[in-house]
Amino acid sequence: MRRLLTSILMIGTLAAGAAWGQTGASLAKSSQAAASPLGQRLEQLSEEIGAHEAANPPRDNADIERAGRQALHEHGQARLFGLWRVLYAYKSNQIPDRFDAWAREAGAVARRDHDTALATLVELETIAYRHETRGYRAFTDADWVRFLTRSGPDIRVMAGIERVRHLGQMGRWAQAARLAADLTGDLERRGRVAQPLLAELHQVHSYTLSDIGDREGALEHMAQAARLDERDAFQVRKIERIYDIAYTAAALGELDAAERFAALHHRMVAAYGDRNLLTWDRFLCARIAARREAPARVLACLEPAAADLAHPDRRLQVLMLGQRALAKAQLGRAAEAREDLLRLRAAPLALAPRDPHAEALIDAYIDQAEGRGQDAFRKLDAWRRIDGVEEDRAHSRSVTEMSSALDSELRAKRDESRRLTEEVRLSRSLARASAVIALLLAALVAGGVAWAVHQRRASGRFKDAQEHAEAANKAKSAFLAVMSHELRTPLNGMLGVGQALRGGELTAEQREQVDLFMDSGDTLLVLLNDILDLSKIEAGKLEIAPTVGDIVQTCARLVGGYQPTALEKGVGLTFKLESQAPGPLMFDGVRVRQCLTNLVSNALKFTTHGKVEVGLACYPEDDGRVRVRLRVADTGIGMNAVTVAKLFRPFTQADASTTRNFGGTGLGLNITRRLVEMMRGEIRVESEEGLGSVFTIEMLVDAAEPSELPVREVEAGEEETGFVALQGRRVLVVDDHPVNRRVIRLFLAPFECDLVEAENGQQALDILDAQPIDIVLMDVNMPVMDGLEATRRLRLDPRFARLPVVALTADVMSAQIKTCLDAGCDAHVAKPIDLRNLLSAMDRCLARTTARELAAALGAL
Repeated sequence: MRRLLTSILMIGTLAAGAAWGQTGASLAKSSQAAASPLGQRLEQLSEEIGAHEAANPPRDNADIERAGRQALHEHGQARLFGLWRVLYAYKSNQIPDRFDAWAREAGAVARRDHDTALATLVELETIAYRHETRGYRAFTDADWVRFLTRSGPDIRVMAGIERVRHLGQMGRWAQAARLAADLTGDLERRGRVAQPLLAELHQVHSYTLSDIGDREGALEHMAQAARLDERDAFQVRKIERIYDIAYTAAALGELDAAERFAALHHRMVAAYGDRNLLTWDRFLCARIAARREAPARVLACLEPAAADLAHPDRRLQVLMLGQRALAKAQLGRAAEAREDLLRLRAAPLALAPRDPHAEALIDAYIDQAEGRGQDAFRKLDAWRRIDGVEEDRAHSRSVTEMSSALDSELRAKRDESRRLTEEVRLSRSLARASAVIALLLAALVAGGVAWAVHQRRASGRFKDAQEHAEAANKAKSAFLAVMSHELRTPLNGMLGVGQALRGGELTAEQREQVDLFMDSGDTLLVLLNDILDLSKIEAGKLEIAPTVGDIVQTCARLVGGYQPTALEKGVGLTFKLESQAPGPLMFDGVRVRQCLTNLVSNALKFTTHGKVEVGLACYPEDDGRVRVRLRVADTGIGMNAVTVAKLFRPFTQADASTTRNFGGTGLGLNITRRLVEMMRGEIRVESEEGLGSVFTIEMLVDAAEPSELPVREVEAGEEETGFVALQGRRVLVVDDHPVNRRVIRLFLAPFECDLVEAENGQQALDILDAQPIDIVLMDVNMPVMDGLEATRRLRLDPRFARLPVVALTADVMSAQIKTCLDAGCDAHVAKPIDLRNLLSAMDRCLARTTARELAAALGAL
């Protein structure tokens, strides 16, 4: 069972109550949850586990005890793996009396038979039990080295599972993913005797994937664990699997499904009869209630555990005490909350380290309940600031870990795909050979035909497996794009509030803090865009869209934008045209700017003194095309030949010190190389360690007629800043996420706009029927009815034929933007929303509408 016994869980559980309130949700909605794809997948998982099948399930660990006694009669590896199942089941579910009894029994057998492997197993699981119940602090580095490298291959895989669980709990997801991939191959080669370990490895690895946001990957590994159990798992393990499904459903927001599985977990625990499992059952109930923001229900869940919480002696009980203290404080029961807070602070540090941040939140609610609103506000404000800083730090720490972990998972899928492909090829060869043998050996025609049929069926199965692996590989590649899209919603809230704060009256210190907040958000946005571009390139969905433009002006303007950064570092930055001006050319300005941005930003990053020179040269070719050469030279740290050879690999930097000293994930140059190749070009690098580097891009582009050059667009800061057309307008904001609606309200507050909010397209149509609206800000991806369908329907109504509609979406590919415009939207603004982009788009749409109305009125006269 997933033991989330870390201080991170304490913070997450307590912070879930920061905006408490009662909710009317109930189990009546369970049918709706089951109808969702995620709900159906969770239901399928519970059936694969076999939780509903046992009419008379074993009680009081009878099946575990029976398996343990049988293992004692075995020898060698069979006994070792059999006793691992018993010890691990009791350890994982924290049933102390039975774990201690079997540890003593197995230890005595090991001493009697001089079985060093069994003795090491007992020591390993004993430390692991203490490790999980005491805050993941029992194992030392020396212990890991001994168990993983000096105790034999069998103990290595058993210790490896504990190590994967530990690394995941510590947030070191990349290491956990790599180790899980190595162990999976080892256990698969061991055959049936190792299937219980392989099943548990899949289950533990699913926790890591869930933590990094890979929902489908987590559920797939849970399903593999269930299939490996083959209905032969202990009943306590089935209960544990149901707990994991309920917890995962809650973590993914499927609260109705989570409550349904929690109810099943409660019935199974009651039928099983082991009181140690009741603690987990109450914690699960309180956890889901906290996600529901229902403090009264939290207290109801924890009421049966009141006696245990009076004197907690387990880490889980300390976590439950924190849940109860926060819930009481939220409900205004200040005296009781203070008593629980004192108990929490008095808990032994060996059980759980103190968490002043979480305790401060409880203390603030107590102040509010006792009428000290000003003190409560001050403490909550301090809590929010600390929480914001910690969240920013967590983001910075976790993004690279998440990227590396996902890359490890992708490599594992690709390896599996290659293995299955080779098996298919071999199987097909054998099938053809068997047909030849059948023709040559007439006496064995019947047997040959049967063999050929068998091989063809096997080939079909292998082909299906290959297609499944390829589909999984594509899904993994596409997942990066999906993750980038999903993370844009919280980024939109962060950057939107930051822009609103930046526009207000701030002290110098506050402005510096807001600038730091915005810089961190912008850095994360750049990283997400890189991940999105990489996933588009790998999926073959990134398109090059050449348009007519002035490449000299494009490059000069981009280099000019980096002058403040260069001045701040004391580095000279120059741009020089090294040939005759080429005139208008056909090129993709967005991608050229992206490539040059990566090269210039890298040059400035790795240059601490000296200069960075950007040169542009354009030479006509005999076939009428133009060869464009972009050169970025710096006097920075330079690179040796080994570093240059691996420079353009994804997720790769020069060495570990580069990441420590300069940051980054190593995506920029890989994306640049791929974009240059897509634009019919190549990139070269010349570098010498300590003397600097020269990056050169060469590509062929088509020339354009001068008359085709479009009118120069107005640069940011050059246009009129009044946005007169927005003043006092009635704006309909359609978005299913309250954070996005809140950000737009902050943006439009200075213009005294009257905002009307809707959560989906159907609500928007109802509002438009009921009241006048001047402009609609329409999200695209929403439940019930999406924004595109709502826009198409309102355009069919003559009343709304000219109503301005601005699409707001994180989908930024050209085809997606065209889809928005084809549906009837007047403009498109990408998320995270930039304040000026939104106001400019709204102002243009309203101004055009006003002009059309005025022209129509004059025509009528």
